[in-house]
Amino acid sequence: MFKKDRKRYRRRAGRRDAAYEDEHTRRRTPKKKLPGWVIIPIIGGIVLICFGISKVTGGNDKGTQLNVVEAHRESIKEIYNTSGTVVSEKSKTFYSPVNAPVKKNKAEVGKAVKKGDKLITFDTTNLDRENQTSRLNTLSAKYTNQDAKEQSGRTAKSMKKAKEQENAMISELKTQIKEKTAKIKKLEKQVKASEGESAKTAKEIAGIQKQMTDNLDSQSICQAKKENIERQLDNLEESDQGTEQSKEELVKQAEEATNEISALEREYRTLEQKLKQLGGDGGAGDSNSAASQSLAQAKQELEALKSSLAQAENSRQTSADTGLTAAQLSNMKVSEDLAKLAELSSKELLEKGKKGIKAEFDGIISDVKVLEGGDAVQGGELFTLVSNRDVSVQLEVSAGDFENLVPGEKAVITIGRRTYQGTLESVNKIALANEKGNPVIGAKLRIDDPDDDIYIGVNAKVNITVAEKEDALCLPNEVINTASDGDFVYMIENGTVIKRKVEIGVSSTSMSEIASGIKEGDQVVADMSDDLKEGMKATAVKSEDSSDKGTKQTGGE
Repeated sequence: MFKKDRKRYRRRAGRRDAAYEDEHTRRRTPKKKLPGWVIIPIIGGIVLICFGISKVTGGNDKGTQLNVVEAHRESIKEIYNTSGTVVSEKSKTFYSPVNAPVKKNKAEVGKAVKKGDKLITFDTTNLDRENQTSRLNTLSAKYTNQDAKEQSGRTAKSMKKAKEQENAMISELKTQIKEKTAKIKKLEKQVKASEGESAKTAKEIAGIQKQMTDNLDSQSICQAKKENIERQLDNLEESDQGTEQSKEELVKQAEEATNEISALEREYRTLEQKLKQLGGDGGAGDSNSAASQSLAQAKQELEALKSSLAQAENSRQTSADTGLTAAQLSNMKVSEDLAKLAELSSKELLEKGKKGIKAEFDGIISDVKVLEGGDAVQGGELFTLVSNRDVSVQLEVSAGDFENLVPGEKAVITIGRRTYQGTLESVNKIALANEKGNPVIGAKLRIDDPDDDIYIGVNAKVNITVAEKEDALCLPNEVINTASDGDFVYMIENGTVIKRKVEIGVSSTSMSEIASGIKEGDQVVADMSDDLKEGMKATAVKSEDSSDKGTKQTGGE
C-alpha cells in the first residue's frame, strides 16, 4: 500500500512539472500551432516519462523506514557468576597411641590416600620390652600376696580364744534381733490400722494427679499442633502462593487450638485446687502417727543390730581362714589387679604399635607433624587427613548480591578443567567485613558429584541458576528502554511511533521476558538512534532476529 501511494504522489508531481514547463515554454517562444499528429504523441511521451519517474523514486509521504522485531516465546535463564574456595567438610587429625619411634611414614602433604592405607609404622622394640617387664611385675605381685597369706595361717591357732568371745557376742546380738523383730510386728499392726483410714483419700489424690498429668500431655499436644499450624500459615504468607481460603482455614484452626489450650489450663487449675484440699500437695505426710515414728526407729535399730551381727560374723570367718583383715585382703587383690592392668595396657600398646596408623577414609593429607625416624609421643599429633569426597565450595559474595543466593538452588562448578554439579546448601544471615573492609555474605555450596580430580583449597568458578522460565514472551535487551517511571519500548501504530510501557521478568544477557505490556507477535522498533522520537512518522521494516537464546551472566567476582 505504501509503494502505491508513493507512485501516485510522484505521478501528480510529474504532471505539475510538465504543466509548468509547458507554460514557460509558451511564454519564451513565439506561439506556433503544431499539427495534431505531432502534439498527441508528445503529450503521451510526457505522461509516460512522469509515470516512470514516479515508479522509480516512489512517494515520501510515509515517513522514515525503521527496523522492527517481533515479540516471540523461548526459554530464558538467568545465571549468577561468582567464585569461591574448595574446602573439605570432613577432616580428622590422627594422634599417636604409643610412645615409639616412627619407622615408616607414608603421609605426605598433598598426597591422595585410600581408606585402609597404612601410613604410619612404629618401631615396637621398646614396647615389646615394656610388655615383658609388665608380665614379670604381675608374677611378683602374685607371689608376694601368696607369701602374706601363708604367714597369716601360722597365727590361726593363737586366735582361737578370740573366736570364742566373738561367738558369745554373736549369740547376744541374735537375741536382741529376735526381741526387736517382735516389737516391730506389734507396731506394724498399729500403723496398718491408721493407714486404712487414709486409703480412700490417697486413692482420690492419685486419681487427680493422673488427670493433671494427662491434662499436661494434652496441653503439649495442642501447643505442638498450634505451632505447626502457625508455621504453615507463615510459609503461605512468605511464599505468597496460598489461597485466601487456605489462609482462613489455617487461622481458624489456630484459634481452635488456642481455645482448647485455654480450656485445658482452666481444667488444670481446678484439679490443683482439689488436690490442695485433699492434702495431696505434701500435707499427707503430716498424718504420720506416733506409731509410725516408733516403727521407723525400731527398724533402724534392727538394721543396726543386723549390721553389727554381719560384721562380727565376717570378722570371725576372716580370722578363722587367714588371720588377715578385710582391708589387707582387699589391698592384696588391688595390687594384683594393678599389675595385671599394667600388663594388659602394655600388651594393648604393643598391639596398637604393631598395627600402626591407617587411613579411615579416602582423602588428601593436609598436614604432617612427625617425620620418619622421629619419636612419636602418645597423644601427640601425627598427621591430618581431609576428605576429597565430602567437599564444598565456600563463597563470599558482595552484600548487594545476597538476593541471588537461595538455599537449594542448583549450580555448575568449574575446578580447573573439570565441571561438577552443586547445590547451594546454606547462606549466612549476616554480612561481615572482609580483609578489604567490604561487607560480604558467606555461603556454602555442596559439590554433588565429587571425584578424585578435586583439589582442596583451590579456586572454583561458580554459575548459580537464579531464575529460569520456559516458553517466556521475550524481546532483545537492546530494544527495551528505561526511564524514571519504568521500562518501555517503541512501536509503530498507524504510521506513527508510539511508546508502550512494559514489565520485565527474567532477564538473560541478550533477552528479557516481557511479563506485561505487549503480546506475542507485536512488532517493536529495533532502531535505537538518537533521532527516534515518539510521534514521528515511520514505516515498519521487519529485521532478521539474530539474537540467540542467551543466559544472563550476573557477576560477583
